Amino acid sequence: MELIMILFVFLILIGISSALNIIFKMTEKKHWVISLLLSVVLSMFIVAILGVKS
Repeated sequence: MELIMILFVFLILIGISSALNIIFKMTEKKHWVISLLLSVVLSMFIVAILGVKS
């Protein structure tokens, strides 16, 4: 169940960061890699925090 939650939160975060990358015209490869890594870390952190509160 946690894997599904992590995947769901990751997809939301990567969607937000992709939209922000396009809006702010940051379309270089390094910006996309930073967005991907940040989304992975934040999704695990968010799910861990939510899991502790439940």
